[in-house]
Amino acid sequence: MGAQQTIPQPDCIIQAISQLRLELSKLQSKTEDKSKTQPTANLRVITNHNRPQYYIINPNNASNGTYLPHKEIHKAVAIAQRDYNNTIATILKKQIKAIDSFLTAYDPNDLDNAFTKLHPGRRALVTPVREPNEDFIAAWQHHPYTGKPFEINAPEYYTSTGIRVRSKSEVIIADALSRSGIPYRYEYPTSIKGWGTLYPDFTCLDIRSREEIIWEHFGLMNDPDYVENAVQKIAHYAASGYTLGKNFIATFESNSAPFSVKQVQSYIKAIFKHNIPHQQN
Repeated sequence: MGAQQTIPQPDCIIQAISQLRLELSKLQSKTEDKSKTQPTANLRVITNHNRPQYYIINPNNASNGTYLPHKEIHKAVAIAQRDYNNTIATILKKQIKAIDSFLTAYDPNDLDNAFTKLHPGRRALVTPVREPNEDFIAAWQHHPYTGKPFEINAPEYYTSTGIRVRSKSEVIIADALSRSGIPYRYEYPTSIKGWGTLYPDFTCLDIRSREEIIWEHFGLMNDPDYVENAVQKIAHYAASGYTLGKNFIATFESNSAPFSVKQVQSYIKAIFKHNIPHQQN
């Protein structure tokens, strides 16, 4: 085997640059719409006694233009905005073209394919610069650990993949994660500052970044003691670097506000929007 190489993080650039292209395209359309009623004259600007003076130059007029009094400044505004919009449209067109060229040429699978497409005998001799996603995910999911034990005679709830959880709401979350292709560990022990060991309901894997995201569901928010414990737990998570909306998800329910599949799906879409495993060619 060769020497172990530094393992770069998987690439999120496709999603980021595709989003950038979408925003640039929207801006391009907005700029083009504004330019449909643009004036035909040109504008000359000079400085006289430290103040700008404006002159309108009509088409096919070789003169320096006609002086524009202040009461007609709106004409100068329209021409200046037209010229600016035209410049922006040219820049946007160039940037979008560059992005399209990049997206055509760039394949985030290339690094992994260089290893996975090797003959098995040759692959056994090589240390890849990055562990392929499938191997990384398999190792992460099969990492041995001891979760929190269930109490005797506790209600039994099972996910679609046969994992025992503690409530119907946790079944909803687990099955939604599975449908979305998001690997998770149930009640994986985690060290939290000021608290000790906690067993988050779900420790999820963001495949693109290979970072872990904790998901805690607080299902008894009508109980004052439970609420106080939940608030303290969230604060300790924050002290340990788990930020709500980034690498920490908290969902809640009470008797008057039941949990729903739609709510889970909205969280998954917002937090794991880049978490789509790329397929091997």
